[in-house]
Amino acid sequence: MSLKGKRLLVLGGTNNAPDIKKFTEENGVVLVVAGNRFSPEIMAIADEMHDIDILNRGELENLVKEKNIDGIFVGGNEDIISSAIDVCEKCNLPFYSSRQVWDMAMNKKTFKSYCRKHGVPTMEDYEIDETNLSESAKQLKYPVVIKPVDNCGSTGVNKCENAEQFIELYNQAKQCSRTKTVTVEEFDDGFEICVYYTFVDGKISLSSMSDKYVRGDAESFIPLSEIYAYPSQYLPLYMETVDANMRAMLLDLGIRNGITSMQGFYKDGKFKFFEMGFRLGGTAQYRYTEYINNINSLHMMMAYALTGKMGDCDQSMDNAMFRKPCCTLTLLSKGGTVARIEGVEEARKYDGVLYIENRYKVGDTIKATRTISQFHVRLYIVADNEQQMKEKIEHLQTSIQAYDTEGEPMLITHFDTNKLSFGDNVFEN
Repeated sequence: MSLKGKRLLVLGGTNNAPDIKKFTEENGVVLVVAGNRFSPEIMAIADEMHDIDILNRGELENLVKEKNIDGIFVGGNEDIISSAIDVCEKCNLPFYSSRQVWDMAMNKKTFKSYCRKHGVPTMEDYEIDETNLSESAKQLKYPVVIKPVDNCGSTGVNKCENAEQFIELYNQAKQCSRTKTVTVEEFDDGFEICVYYTFVDGKISLSSMSDKYVRGDAESFIPLSEIYAYPSQYLPLYMETVDANMRAMLLDLGIRNGITSMQGFYKDGKFKFFEMGFRLGGTAQYRYTEYINNINSLHMMMAYALTGKMGDCDQSMDNAMFRKPCCTLTLLSKGGTVARIEGVEEARKYDGVLYIENRYKVGDTIKATRTISQFHVRLYIVADNEQQMKEKIEHLQTSIQAYDTEGEPMLITHFDTNKLSFGDNVFEN
């Protein structure tokens, strides 16, 4: 189906702007953007811009009708996706998720109940009596993790060490929940993993699995990633023990199109999962799947927004067992106002660098919030083998730096490459 002349409304998507531009230019699609603030990246690629409150369903619906919008695409923000679902259903536009499926998938408790139904191992939940938090706190085995049941980006998530901290952290999580609902679960110090599946008309394929290496600050529980490594060293075991049950669970949720990400831990030969995402997600793992397998879920979902179909990709090419090691290196900021950045443009030309996200420019202020807002630079790297990947990471993380207005270095990442392992995965030379 020709998309030439179709009008696509994009909401968010700042970090995906070049990939969005590639799709619209190749297909002759008119790119319309809306919001209260526009990033320079989005402004540079938009054909039209409209200043509205995109979380206001009425305003968004009026824009869709007045501007003859053919489809809505959302980069990854869950609040914006929720708004888009309601407007698409009212305006009879394609959207990869229905309201019912979205609400089930985004609820951490519902997700885990479906997992247990299908034999997918999950983190243990604790029953909490909100009428007597003090008594509930005394019954727990510490440490525990307290989190909003329906939020993302680490907002409101805390490790609780004892009963004295419990009520304050519980109420903090509640304030960060859209539905004022909190989940309390066991703490796991295992290795964090992330598993992605792609759906095309009910056909499911395992797209990628990564190991998440997090910053090990003793004072900070929030697991800010320094490295996502693909394919996971635990992928063969996952495929043998969990994959079939996970597929059955996701299909039982009612998912037919789109992409899902499952987050969990691996420890002592066992996996435990705690939540899922039903959106592209901030890892942008499609950059690797396109390079390795010619599967680009972002472009597939943009096509779906305009046609109700996930494009013309060959899903049989989808294969999480990448033939080359891939790593996303995140350079974290300690916070402050950016006065100078060095090495980014040189790094773009470095062999094996597929893409660089430079999220903050000179003059931007970064707050130390212990959330993903402290991600300053992200590099997507491909190598031929594990040793070569380690060498590339060492070079890149030492050649890029940002400085604040006091002349002090702002980037705090220095990943120990001795920790990096791809296990028994075999790569092509």
